[in-house]
Amino acid sequence: MTTQTEWRQERYRDGVFSHAVDTERHRLRLLESVLDPHSQARLGTFDIGPDTRCLEIGSGAGSVARWLAGRGARVTATDLDVSFLGDLADLGVRVLRHDMYTEDFPPGSFDLIHMRYVLVHLPDQDRAISRLVSWLAPGGVLVLEEPAFFPIAGSPHPAYREVMLAFRTYLEDAVGTRTEWARALPLPLAGTGLVDVEVDTRIQPVRGGDDEAEWWRLTLEQSRRPIVERGLVSDEAFELAYAELADPAFFDLSLAVFTAWGRRPG
Repeated sequence: MTTQTEWRQERYRDGVFSHAVDTERHRLRLLESVLDPHSQARLGTFDIGPDTRCLEIGSGAGSVARWLAGRGARVTATDLDVSFLGDLADLGVRVLRHDMYTEDFPPGSFDLIHMRYVLVHLPDQDRAISRLVSWLAPGGVLVLEEPAFFPIAGSPHPAYREVMLAFRTYLEDAVGTRTEWARALPLPLAGTGLVDVEVDTRIQPVRGGDDEAEWWRLTLEQSRRPIVERGLVSDEAFELAYAELADPAFFDLSLAVFTAWGRRPG
């Protein structure tokens, strides 16, 4: 099993999702544009106000933390790299460089905890969820949003399918990403003592030239060199996939996104 130290070194050393990559802030903004409407709609179903203590883990470029702060909540935003979160302090958000595997919060610290597109990359999801639940106050809510790759496997677009499956293999082997773990939701929450556990699922569409397509191009390009060097797919296949993603006639499926939530009793 990949250890926490190995996971962190591999994930950032090779440039996958690294804030040091020139295009990373733009890539995260594109992802926010795709995911935020759904995140806000789900979070908006919970009672969030001036007394709500919120934790956002893996805040990225900070859009969810910014939205929570706009509702008056007392927000803590964390990441292993907080270089894109500096402006949140002006909104009263507490920004912390924080490793959820080695650094704790006191039990019962938060009324709402949100995590998006993070758990699948971690080496031990059950351990991570147990830690999250311990930080919830009685009555507090945990909300997880995680992707699964299975809709892409049957794509009718050959270059897109080939490169995306090579990227999936690379994430699994080099980073330790569990690309289908989210399919198990909400079961991992049900064993933690949370109640009122629910899940909803959607499959993201992708059209040539839209924000999802450009997010995928930037995401794939960050890993292109090691993928080609490992012999998983050729440079030519990448170029063909990028041409498909830029074609206005291109229309396909992207990731399945599972949103699961539950409440701590009390």
